[in-house]
Amino acid sequence: MTTPAALPRAPLSPRRVAALAALVVLVVAIASITPDPVGVFWDDGVYLLTAKALASGEGYRYSYLPGTPSAIHYPPGFPLLLAALLKVTPAFPANVAVLKLVNPLCLALGVYGTVRLGARSMGFGDVPAAIAVTICALIAPVLVLTNVLLSESLFFATLVGALLLVDSVVARGGGRAAVLSGVAIAVVALVRTVGGVLLPAAVVALWWRGRRREALWVLAGTLVVLAPWQLWVWSASRNFPDELRGSYGPYLDWVVAGYRNEPALAWHVVAHNAGELWRAFGILFAPRLPHAIQLLAAATLTAAGVAGLAALARRASALVLFLLAYGAVVLLWPYNPERFVWALWPLMGLVLLAAARGAGDWGARRWRHAPRLSTIVVVLLLAGHAAYAARGLAGGWAGAPQRGMTARLWPAVQWAVTHAGPRDVVASDGHVMIALYTGRTTMPVSMLTPAEHVRPKPAPQLALEFGALARRYRPSLLVLSRGAPELDAVPQWMTLADAPAVIALPPVPGGGSAFAMRWRQ
Repeated sequence: MTTPAALPRAPLSPRRVAALAALVVLVVAIASITPDPVGVFWDDGVYLLTAKALASGEGYRYSYLPGTPSAIHYPPGFPLLLAALLKVTPAFPANVAVLKLVNPLCLALGVYGTVRLGARSMGFGDVPAAIAVTICALIAPVLVLTNVLLSESLFFATLVGALLLVDSVVARGGGRAAVLSGVAIAVVALVRTVGGVLLPAAVVALWWRGRRREALWVLAGTLVVLAPWQLWVWSASRNFPDELRGSYGPYLDWVVAGYRNEPALAWHVVAHNAGELWRAFGILFAPRLPHAIQLLAAATLTAAGVAGLAALARRASALVLFLLAYGAVVLLWPYNPERFVWALWPLMGLVLLAAARGAGDWGARRWRHAPRLSTIVVVLLLAGHAAYAARGLAGGWAGAPQRGMTARLWPAVQWAVTHAGPRDVVASDGHVMIALYTGRTTMPVSMLTPAEHVRPKPAPQLALEFGALARRYRPSLLVLSRGAPELDAVPQWMTLADAPAVIALPPVPGGGSAFAMRWRQ
């Protein structure tokens, strides 16, 4: 029995097969877009607000925060793309429907490039590569990231493009191609900072193949493009408000400080992230089956992933090194690991095909039925994954998180429209969405810390954090949505010595609360 990776090539040209897969993904991704407002996930609102600042000529700043500090948290790649679109369609929120087309297009481009990468660099059949990649691209968690204005889809598209360029340099060399690859890697890092791990992966892969001159050119090309951004972040971060560093400051400083203060936290984060991913893998590949079967599916997927990476090590060393480094970051990063994984999930289709081929070739020397068995295992994994994707599409799962967050946060926006004046500073757990839809100056009500990824903050800590933020920015209104954890901290914050007079205002519809604050002169 032939493995999926060895099936004959399709009558269609490889480019057309890849384009067909991309078209299917594009149509489904567009169909799954919801009418929910921007800002439900916080990040998406920040991207759009910084894009609006760029488009209006204010510079790369958090123009909605008090003092309008420099935007040094997210790299500027995705906001620059949105800013270019805002120049063409400036009327907000009427342009939201147009802006939401960006990510489906990026996902489709990434799928096209991934299928081409599998066929060109890894020797897979066009049709098996297209099927495996498309299945992985259409699961609900991937579409959730595509449906809102998050940078993951652009990250995926630029990463695949950079991998294609790096692979070409590894195979054929060339100084000019190496410099272009370095620039492409820098573009990836300017979309999402974690993309920077592609640089050491590419350099090591080239050095390993004896292309040391090209490795140096890649390194130089990346550093030259990234240097201005990094220098600007370093300069701006020196005077950045300490109270905002968790949510709005540089990533690496935040993580290093958290682990320095609590070294054991790193182990808790790794264990937590590994457990979260293990549970997700079982559900995604064995939906609606008993827990024991889901555990078996997660274990099988993990084994297939290891086998696939081992099989790809010779043909696509840069990809393998990147995925290993990326995986290490995901496990160590004190944030939801699934967002990192689903951002690149279509690449798992190629890893599974490589597992079928590699495990089959390795086992054939010991047991003649090994190729058939490895193919059956991978086909079963993909079939389970396809079943999960189909159920998600039928049930509209890709829009469920947005609908839930909209139901929680939108009443706070409506309340602010009615009650917040142009000079008010509004503190809220939905401050990004309020700023986006009202134009008011807003601020957060808590400080993001690495430790809260593994254990919830107690109310006294929330009270102290809001007290520090409030002392610095003196908000005039406090608006909290239904279920906000800060609601329990308000009574404790009010007892602090420097707290202002707090006056209860008409409640936020749906169960939220609002307060006016009168500060002593």
